[in-house]
Amino acid sequence: MIDGVVMQRHQAIICAAVLLCPSLCAAQVLAQAGQAACGENAQSAQSNVTPAPTRHSCFDQPDGTRNALHRLPASAHFWLSEDVVYVITSEERCAFLHVNTDEERDQFIEQFWYRRASDPNSPDNDFKIEHYRRIAFVNEKYGSQLPGWKTDRGRIYIIFGPSDSVEPHEAGEKTDKPPDRGPEAQPFPMEKWHYRYIEGIGENVVLDFEYSALCKDYRLVLPESDPDRLLRADVSHPFGNLGHSNPTRSTEKFEIYVGPMQAPRLRFKDLEAIVTSQIVREQVHFHHRFEFLGATNATTLARLGIELPSQAHPPDGQMVAYELFVRVSKPSGWVVDTSELTAGEDAHVDVPLAPGTYRLAIVAKNVATGEVGVVRTSFDVPTYEALEKTGSPAALSPFVNPGS
Repeated sequence: MIDGVVMQRHQAIICAAVLLCPSLCAAQVLAQAGQAACGENAQSAQSNVTPAPTRHSCFDQPDGTRNALHRLPASAHFWLSEDVVYVITSEERCAFLHVNTDEERDQFIEQFWYRRASDPNSPDNDFKIEHYRRIAFVNEKYGSQLPGWKTDRGRIYIIFGPSDSVEPHEAGEKTDKPPDRGPEAQPFPMEKWHYRYIEGIGENVVLDFEYSALCKDYRLVLPESDPDRLLRADVSHPFGNLGHSNPTRSTEKFEIYVGPMQAPRLRFKDLEAIVTSQIVREQVHFHHRFEFLGATNATTLARLGIELPSQAHPPDGQMVAYELFVRVSKPSGWVVDTSELTAGEDAHVDVPLAPGTYRLAIVAKNVATGEVGVVRTSFDVPTYEALEKTGSPAALSPFVNPGS
């Protein structure tokens, strides 16, 4: 028999999946579309994790928001209710619902990520890449009946990143509590996640997750003494608790803009010129392969692996270095992603992409000799559903030859 204290604690465990931020009048609509609750009266813990933006009316007419949601294409609906559900503000959500064309939605999404990048002028968007890496990780780590991003542990990991330590406890372990403060033995398996620091909350933050037989998953337990403390967290940047936050960008007010973006600042302009002018270079021969990891119904994380030659070394005996320019575009020519990096014998680039067909261009330049190699090819990105059927992440294909 579980005593009253344990029962109250157990009832505090949240047994629902994702509900959108309560500041938007259409939150319940999207919640009903994506919710998989453990009980009819279950509530979501998201409102205790993600700060609620200022309340405002998105549309003047009573059913305006609901109608706008129904008009959204499936991919845009999934992006709003799955990809960015933990990081989008109510103002941004409202602006997105007012956008009318697919081209403007693509521009909005592009701007959304660059508003959050530590360097919005760089083609490499650290926020976006880290966000989707975390989603793919928790899907693999915590996914079962629900995708990992919908679980409490997945949500906390996406928002705050990996904890500094995890302290597991099995059912039946002694709690060292006096009888009037709770059970002497742990009634359920649980995990304690320790964060040395979370921006907005402070140092030595401990989050408790208890296993719920009803949910068949670990659920976040909200402390009775301070149930709203996670509302104080700064979740505007995914590196805040890892000591890499950018205070200037995390505290500034976002300016929502829909339209063509200014071209990013490129370091390897000579390599971009080779791509845009369709120049052929075969002085450096290298191989590439793809791995696909399921993220959401709107987005798949494509991991591009590049294997570079290691035979030739500079005269000083050091490992050869290569400048890499990677560009992914749609068949129409729309540039979806550009990456620049310097690597040795191998490198990888993570690119979040909507399912579909894309063009790929890779330029590799030997820094010591100036020799250049180019790969141009196309590839298909599978859907989340396809990856679920075959197993996610997809098995690595063998390295393929340039131009294949």
